[in-house]
Amino acid sequence: MKRSIITITIYIVCLMLVSFAKQSLAGPSGGVIIAPKFSGKINIDGALEEWQLQRFVDDNKIFLTKKNGFINSGTIDNDGDFSAVVYALYDNDNLYLSAEVTDDAIDKGNANGNNWQNDCIEIWIDGANDAGTMTDRGGNDPDNYQLNVDVKGEPWVYRNNDAQNILKKINSSAKVVGTNYTLEVNIPFSAIPELDIKKGSIGFSISFVDSDKGVWNHILWQGEIEHEPSQWGDLKFSSKALAVNLIDELSTTWGSLKNKVLR
Repeated sequence: MKRSIITITIYIVCLMLVSFAKQSLAGPSGGVIIAPKFSGKINIDGALEEWQLQRFVDDNKIFLTKKNGFINSGTIDNDGDFSAVVYALYDNDNLYLSAEVTDDAIDKGNANGNNWQNDCIEIWIDGANDAGTMTDRGGNDPDNYQLNVDVKGEPWVYRNNDAQNILKKINSSAKVVGTNYTLEVNIPFSAIPELDIKKGSIGFSISFVDSDKGVWNHILWQGEIEHEPSQWGDLKFSSKALAVNLIDELSTTWGSLKNKVLR
């Protein structure tokens, strides 16, 4: 009995330490998000049920808020006005990204080709991870990509000469609950021919448009200029599958130990 109580105490302490560490982390460090490998099937429906989000550790996701992002247009009042968590996964053929977005108003009135004016995520990819050029005036490096997915789940590819062919390969979806929404996108590796998964990483960043009654508010995860590849971070491909969430594991163990002691 005494040994069981000591064991339970140790687990409680570990649980508290892990919980404290989890609260202290704001997301991936050093501008790097690590995508775990996934062997299941992802349904692109905006529901995120297959993602097993409880198993993602902080390095596998991006927390984007007013406090840790850079706002280069408009204003964001607080986390209720806008905040987001972005997740990454991959398999042998595809990169998957999803986002859970808190928003206090939805703007979706702009059609495809102008969906950068709607509430949306902007995904920035440097397939060769060599920085290069991306501008509003052309002359973009072919291995740099801007992919937007708006609150309607509609994708669009900007600033790339092969944009329309790339767009045909993209699969995306959204799900809106109230004014909050989730986004989900499947980007086949075949859409990014410069990407070599054996190299282990790509240049990567995300930004969001929080459009409020036509006012374009814009927040970046990395850098101060969204279309400047030298300011982006990295997305690394891990050979490891999704990790077991330590807090969930400790909670399960605690419940098991408690039941044994009470018997």
